[in-house]
Amino acid sequence: MEPLGRQRPSGTPPFWPRGSQINWTYATYPSWVFPVTVVQDDERALVAWLEAGTPGLVTIRADGRELRDDKSTLFTAERITVERPWTGYHNLRIIAPGRRWSTWLFFDESSGAFEGWYCNIEDPHVRDERATYTRDHVLDVWVEPDRTSQRKDEDELEMAVEQGRYTADEASEITAVADEIEAVVAAWGPPFCDGWETFRPDPAWPVPALR
Repeated sequence: MEPLGRQRPSGTPPFWPRGSQINWTYATYPSWVFPVTVVQDDERALVAWLEAGTPGLVTIRADGRELRDDKSTLFTAERITVERPWTGYHNLRIIAPGRRWSTWLFFDESSGAFEGWYCNIEDPHVRDERATYTRDHVLDVWVEPDRTSQRKDEDELEMAVEQGRYTADEASEITAVADEIEAVVAAWGPPFCDGWETFRPDPAWPVPALR
């Protein structure tokens, strides 16, 4: 799952056609990788669908436990990658070029009901021929369908500083991105105002394979 040669910023051509299967990759600690189906890809945004049940790669502790089983070593414990399906929710993921956060719309796996927006703070995406790449930055913002929001994992960002993953200045930069997200929510700007909560995937799309 390593990048293929030269990378370019998201939002630059050539773009992936609708229905293409690509990997959405978090390339740290080590990689988290899930194959997704492209819904839209142009200079405005990459929009991709992650079907519940899709096989992917996730990161756990080297001893087999989950990362959050011991938060005192959350960012220092040895880690490995294992194959595991995405479960519980379908995701529609949206990333605008240059933006330091992506927006994930959560749909219930059984009913398809829209549950809310999850704003994941991360690096601006880059891509090669088969994948989009970024790095996660711990802090997130959850937005309810009624437009109320709350920050998630603020305690873990503090732990990330204590355990040496970030400096205090880097943590402040991450917090500033959460401020930006909350300002966009307050103004109800894109992608929240774009109607994606009514999206339904093409039933002909196959569940992508991990490759």
